[in-house]
Amino acid sequence: MSFSFVSAIKSVVFGSESLSKLETSIFGAVCEKLPQQLGDLWTKQIAVINKIHRYPDEKEVNFYVIAGGKSSFPMELCFTKRDEFKIAVVDLSANNGAVKLRARVWCVNGHVFSIEYKTSFKDFERQAQGDWQVSCHIEIDLNTV
Repeated sequence: MSFSFVSAIKSVVFGSESLSKLETSIFGAVCEKLPQQLGDLWTKQIAVINKIHRYPDEKEVNFYVIAGGKSSFPMELCFTKRDEFKIAVVDLSANNGAVKLRARVWCVNGHVFSIEYKTSFKDFERQAQGDWQVSCHIEIDLNTV
């Protein structure tokens, strides 16, 4: 078995450990809309992610911190709001005009957890060819976070 085939299988089964350019753009847009203290916390949350699961339908991505084989997000990096909430809606438009994508960013248990897309993120990436514009709208009262 070749290394690339094994890597591909591991990525499907176990997920990836690195953010894509698209995910980085989305998280960056959210960070820019947050007040500095929350933005700093957001940046730290993103930095500790060490497992990423991209669903085969290409419409959802979940983010984890895994330690000792279990999900273990550092509590000191969590927001005070612990229930599930949509923190932002991010709209992306390909600069070539070919396609648009809407992403909803969710937090669970006080930390970033997922991005849900209306359509396939892979189709967007292919058609946008890595060149897009981003706009973000925070969806929650920041005084409650």
